[in-house]
Amino acid sequence: MSGAKETPRQKMIGMMYLVYTALLAMNVSKDILDAFDTVNAGVQETNITLMQQISQRYTSFEEQYSLDAEKVGPYWQEAQQLRDKSTEMINYLEAMKWDLVSKIEEMDYADALEHGLLKDPDTIQYNGRLIYNINTSKIKSRDNYNKPTAYMMGDPEGNGRAFELKEKIDEYRREIVRIMGVEHIHELGLITDTQYTEGDSIGTKIDYAPDASDELQKGWEYRNFHHTVLIADVTLLNKIISEVETAELNAVTHLAQAIHAEDFTFDEVGAKVFAESSYIMSGQTYRAQAMVTAWQNTQTSAMVSLDGGAAKEFHSDSQGVIHLDFNVGVGTHRYSGVIPMLNPKTNEIEDYPFENTFTVAPPAVSVSATKMNVVYAGIDNPIAIGGGVGGEISATATGATLTKTGNGTYNLRVVGNPSEVVVNVSSQGSSMGGMKFRVKELPKPTAKIDNVVDGKVTKSALLAANMVRAEMKDFDFDGVHYDVVGFTVKYRTKAGTVKEEKVNGSKFSETLKSVFNSANVGDIFVFTAIRVKGNDNKEKVLDSQIAVEIK
Repeated sequence: MSGAKETPRQKMIGMMYLVYTALLAMNVSKDILDAFDTVNAGVQETNITLMQQISQRYTSFEEQYSLDAEKVGPYWQEAQQLRDKSTEMINYLEAMKWDLVSKIEEMDYADALEHGLLKDPDTIQYNGRLIYNINTSKIKSRDNYNKPTAYMMGDPEGNGRAFELKEKIDEYRREIVRIMGVEHIHELGLITDTQYTEGDSIGTKIDYAPDASDELQKGWEYRNFHHTVLIADVTLLNKIISEVETAELNAVTHLAQAIHAEDFTFDEVGAKVFAESSYIMSGQTYRAQAMVTAWQNTQTSAMVSLDGGAAKEFHSDSQGVIHLDFNVGVGTHRYSGVIPMLNPKTNEIEDYPFENTFTVAPPAVSVSATKMNVVYAGIDNPIAIGGGVGGEISATATGATLTKTGNGTYNLRVVGNPSEVVVNVSSQGSSMGGMKFRVKELPKPTAKIDNVVDGKVTKSALLAANMVRAEMKDFDFDGVHYDVVGFTVKYRTKAGTVKEEKVNGSKFSETLKSVFNSANVGDIFVFTAIRVKGNDNKEKVLDSQIAVEIK
């Protein structure tokens, strides 16, 4: 029968069967599309979490820079360039994601808001980074693959957006490799068909389809974006964003760790002396600690000579710290010594020399801050002043007031807006010197709404919270507090209209409570433009915002 001649009707039925089989092969089930929705939503939530972690890492980095600009400066500058390049890359990917969806759906920004294609909040500006929070379940053409293929792959010559995307991924990955070093290549994502060889150079390309006659079919672009449905493309772009953020987080962490890693490089290993004071009173004992900064051996000793005299051996304690004790008369004294240590680079014992000087003087005074090496404007800063002849001292401050609170203790309060204040001390009419303190503004607090866990809260718990609070975290001064004096809540109504409610004070307004009462599960409210006032009586707007989702 197979060799029998087919009638026109049989040929037509056979052709229709082939078409039907092809359609079945190309059909993507609703379950699979729904699974893509779930995966994509999870990736987008991960991306926002990564952005928050990255922001915290940069904040910690900047704090180190403010404490030691000379040492941290080169790494901080590198981190700034990393942040700029990462922001440019993420904004490029987010813009491509929205451009792809909006063109295929034939929706502009306003239409997308109205039809729920963009979740509320529709876009989030996060430290200069734009996030398009696309609700993929609202995409009508999520199973369309022809238009996405045309957009990403272009014509048969291969001039679609995917080719530009690959070049930018390779360029960004090359930058991360430059920062972290070629030894970390295999820890990074962002894999295309480009292979790295030595250093910063590009080697050969992977052929994903080595037997294909069409060169395009061998490439990363064809493998990822040829005949893929729209929802898969959106999910893949979000995954690439996640890999960019992960690479950025790893790179900025690497830079931060490199600050202290250089303290222990073999060519900079040396003995250091940490003195309790280089200026002591007559009759007191000079005490100092000498150690190697890259210490690995817990037991060692040092031969130390004072004022050119005979060397004396000092032994370390169980932590490898050598305690030096000298009891000498008034005057300037110099000591020097060597500490033997195994050099891990040469595996040989090497002598690391050190030297230092100290002065034994008649009775004097010392001034030290009891909290930090800075003072804060707008609050009382406790300081201690001791010493003087017979313990009699007189203290004044330039740019601040001093109020005595006890024996040798004072409260210092900054007056005006100086960049530094000076505490001057005298004893029996003779000046004993002074000390400068840098003046800083009180740090901003962190905004919080009670009962919110991982950004989610029930309506009843949110209403029970009833207010936005401001907390001071990891701040050493007691009694410093901030009050929330106003905030704005942005939300989208059932009709699709984006609204905002401005509130004065910290407690929810009656209008806002009514909105929360009528909210549905999954509704998101963004608390932004949070204004606070602290002990310094200055009103400040917090940089962060709070997004809560009704669960």
